[in-house]
Amino acid sequence: MKNLLVPKAKNGMLFFLIISCLTFSKCRKEDPSPEFYFQCKVDGVLYEPDNCANCIGKEIIGDTTLILGGNRGFEALTLGIIDNSNIKVGQYILNGAISKRGTYKFSTSPNDRFFTDSTHTGFLNITLLDKSNKIIAGNFQYDAFNVQQNKIVAITQGKFRLNYRSY
Repeated sequence: MKNLLVPKAKNGMLFFLIISCLTFSKCRKEDPSPEFYFQCKVDGVLYEPDNCANCIGKEIIGDTTLILGGNRGFEALTLGIIDNSNIKVGQYILNGAISKRGTYKFSTSPNDRFFTDSTHTGFLNITLLDKSNKIIAGNFQYDAFNVQQNKIVAITQGKFRLNYRSY
């Protein structure tokens, strides 16, 4: 009987060893960034939109108008570009023109809205535009100015990779 217990004990130890190896081999740290994201820093503080169906806007309208943005409660950022020769990979200057604008707001009051203008500028850099899979990626940065408050908000380290809608 003693001889029968030794093989069972060895099999049990082998089974435990195999399960342990398989379990711990799966403990690799996952990539913290999701496949799709929109984030930046607002005056040095990380900003990410809420995780709701309508909290990230990403539309290309008629191949000529791009609208990107996110909101977290009443706090919202929007980037808008109109390129009559079609939205494409490249850099767009955000200079406050209706066709090249970055905005920021933190409440429902019209006095809390900030905009890029000819003095307070920035950029939107599109690094990927996959029209067949409807994926757009890039980075952005801009200073937005509020005339009533005579204040600037710095939007920095912006990056995005989004699955956009087209109309």
